[in-house]
Amino acid sequence: MHNLLSKKTEKSSVIDMLLVSLTLVFMSFYYYGPRTLILTLISVLTAYVTDIVCVKLRGEKYDFSDFSVPLSGILMALMMPASVSYSIVIVADILSLTIGKHFFGGKGKTIFNPVVVGFVLTSICWGSKVLLYPKPGEVLPLSADVSVSVSPSLTQVLDYASNPSVSNVDIFLGKFTGPMGATHIVLIFVCAIVLMCRRSASFLTFFGGTGTIAVLSYIFRFFGSDAFSAVFYELASGSVLFAMLFFACDYYTVPQSKTSRLLYGMIIGVLTIVFQVVGNVENSILYALIISAPIGIALDKSAFSFGREFRKIKRKIFKNKSTPVSEVNDGKQ
Repeated sequence: MHNLLSKKTEKSSVIDMLLVSLTLVFMSFYYYGPRTLILTLISVLTAYVTDIVCVKLRGEKYDFSDFSVPLSGILMALMMPASVSYSIVIVADILSLTIGKHFFGGKGKTIFNPVVVGFVLTSICWGSKVLLYPKPGEVLPLSADVSVSVSPSLTQVLDYASNPSVSNVDIFLGKFTGPMGATHIVLIFVCAIVLMCRRSASFLTFFGGTGTIAVLSYIFRFFGSDAFSAVFYELASGSVLFAMLFFACDYYTVPQSKTSRLLYGMIIGVLTIVFQVVGNVENSILYALIISAPIGIALDKSAFSFGREFRKIKRKIFKNKSTPVSEVNDGKQ
């Protein structure tokens, strides 16, 4: 779905997303060393090659100015543990571009965010490789496969410990086990503000989703010993903020109308909690995004029809108000 209501062009919005994602790549480099840069480069190159092959197979001319492809490669790398095998990242990108993008017709015709599709499929196939993470601060070797100590994510730890051993300050700074680019809480918030100010990310979708998750966490208190820790841990874990910013606010899949964007974010928030509680899955927001994507399309169509009816009613009201009293009396006579 194209973002028709935004004044930002497609290319400008995608470039903004691409630039802020590079800051997360830099932070990953800071925490885990140069292996993260190689991992990101391999992911981007794989995304490009896969996209080119798919476009050529459809008999179309390839557009090298399509910045959504390197963005997909970067986001896929950022969702992975810094210790993941290079071959797994390659497979993830191939699945992402073929099944998540070109299966539905290519650029601008996708229903789901391709990275979400590719990552979910990869995590199902190689859960022990994709959902276990090295500790931040450990510089990893550059080899294709590394043998280092890995630990479960903050989400998994919270499933059996209401209060994790890591401090709130470290969580704010991203010093906890998780995807190499999705744990930097403060930086992700800064990226969100920048993108919203530049109108490259939907304020309504981002805060509709995170706000709904925060409210439900406050009411039911799944984690922690008090209301603050319950909300804090919920938003910090499970790649929630990262996914809400880069996947829920994706230019090609975010709904067009303001009402739809808000409802879309709220639905993602509710489903994230449902999948977490009922399904007990890692990164439950990704499954919520897959379910919510078709709903977002339906919401868009409904919102536009409601908008037209509302405008018709408003025009009738103002037309009646603008009719002179004398004309009304003459009509009665």
